[in-house]
Amino acid sequence: MTDARNISRRTALGGTAALVGYLAFLSGLRAQTLPAGPLQIVVGYGPGGGTDTMARLIAPSLQKILNRPVTVQNAPGGGGQVGATTVLRDGQEGLAVLALNEPDLFMGTVFATPPYKHADFQTIMVDLVDPRVMLVQQDSPLNALSDLVAKVRAEPGRLAVSVAQGSAQELLAKWLAAKLDLRFRIVGYPGGAQAANALLAGDVIANIGDDFARYNLRAKTKALFVGAQSKSPRWPEAQTLPFALAPLGATPPSTDFLSRYGIYAVPAAFKTKNPEGYKLLQKAFIEARKAPDFQAYIDKNKLADLSLGKPGEDLQASLAQDFSEIAALK
Repeated sequence: MTDARNISRRTALGGTAALVGYLAFLSGLRAQTLPAGPLQIVVGYGPGGGTDTMARLIAPSLQKILNRPVTVQNAPGGGGQVGATTVLRDGQEGLAVLALNEPDLFMGTVFATPPYKHADFQTIMVDLVDPRVMLVQQDSPLNALSDLVAKVRAEPGRLAVSVAQGSAQELLAKWLAAKLDLRFRIVGYPGGAQAANALLAGDVIANIGDDFARYNLRAKTKALFVGAQSKSPRWPEAQTLPFALAPLGATPPSTDFLSRYGIYAVPAAFKTKNPEGYKLLQKAFIEARKAPDFQAYIDKNKLADLSLGKPGEDLQASLAQDFSEIAALK
């Protein structure tokens, strides 16, 4: 007759062995899902802008979660095309992530002919939504969009507005010029920070930027409008774009027309070939936003109304609608 205690002992040992084997399997799986090596966040704009600031803010927490070095590299040019090309080249294994904006990434494939398609990328996380603002110097006599329109019409072709070249800022400037029949020069700069500095230097009469990204200029500038459904707590003097356009006989295609969505994206092929690695990286990005330093920045700058931190898949449908609208403006 078999000793029940021996059976129990053998069962326990077998169970322990199975558990050890399973844990080893999970450990091996985790190692396989994301290859060893540093993670690189490639910012598609120059240093100092909102996208660059947020990438550098999230990097330390991401480094702790992934237990590997995380570096931030700026690769400006072509409205994000240089950064996008870099990530497609270096990020097939998930070790390079593009920090860019939508609709800039989409626009780069509609208004230019880069060596990639929009479908070559998968948005891993949407960080923030950032409405467009039009800024003038704090001591400017202009207090509303209608004031700027009147001045441009009085001096056709003489005044200039600064934007980040090849971005949705530039598209919004062109849309306003066409919609309101205005003649002003649109001056493009490599990034938002340079475009804003042109306003401070007096080289242009106004700058089209982003709500939170230009909040660092709060003491030196004021906003004529904010491209959102409701007013901004950061620029309370600014009318919403629909309200600002109403007396001028124009209506924007949407209340959040051409808002900036801060995104992190990876090559779509990485998600297809390594779905577990993709999930691991996505979870790490979302968790990194919960770090005290990150949340303190959100609170200090009153960004709770703009903060998202959602998987790219959650906003894919709504962004697709914006993309179809943008394509129609080509």
